Amino acid sequence: MGSQFKRWLLMLVTLALMLAAPAGASAGRPDAVDPGIMQPALNPTFAPWDCWRTGAGIVCDGRRAESWTNEPIGLECDGRPVYSTGSDVRTLRRVGDADGLALSARTHVMIDETVSLQPDGSGPVLTGIARFTEHYVYLTPGDLSTRTVRITGIDLHGTAPGVGLIFHDVGIKSFDIDDNVLFAHGPHPLLEDFEGTFAKVCDAFAALGA
Repeated sequence: MGSQFKRWLLMLVTLALMLAAPAGASAGRPDAVDPGIMQPALNPTFAPWDCWRTGAGIVCDGRRAESWTNEPIGLECDGRPVYSTGSDVRTLRRVGDADGLALSARTHVMIDETVSLQPDGSGPVLTGIARFTEHYVYLTPGDLSTRTVRITGIDLHGTAPGVGLIFHDVGIKSFDIDDNVLFAHGPHPLLEDFEGTFAKVCDAFAALGA
C-alpha cells in the first residue's frame, strides 16, 4: 500500500509540473521553426516571434505593446493641437504553408486613449477605446499584393464626461492592400466623413470649456 501511495503521489507531482509549464514556450520544442523563413517577412514590431510546424504548415505568434504620453496626433481644433495619451496592445498570429508562404493572419487589438488640448494633458479630456480584430487573407500564398483585410469590432468609440457619446465607429470593414474599401457594414463615421466626425471632437472640447 505504501509503494502504491508513493507512485500515486509521484504521478500527481508530475502532472502538476506539466500543467505549470508555460503553454507558449517553444524553446527546445522539436517542431520550432526559424521565423526568418516566413514570406513575406514577419512584422519586426511584433518580435520576438514564436514559430512552429503543425500538421498543415507553420504557425507564428507575436505580440506588441506600445504606450505614449501627450503626443500630438497631427489634428487641430481652432488652431490648437490635440494631444493623446494611451496604450495599444496587439497579438498577431500568422499561418503559413509548409514552405512558410503566408496564408492568413489574425490580429487582436485593444486601444485605450485620452485626448486633450493641453500639451501636458491637463484640462478637459475625451476618452476613446478600440476593440477589434483584423483578419488578413493572402489570395496567393506569400504574395503581399494579393492580401485583403477584414476589420471587425469597435474601430473607435469616443465619449466625454458631461457630453456623452461623441461618435461610435463599429461593425465590419474590408480593404485591399491599397486601402480600397471592398466592403463596409455598420456605422463607420470615420470612414464615411472623417472631417465631419473629427469636428464633433472639437465641439465636445468646446462644450467642456477647453
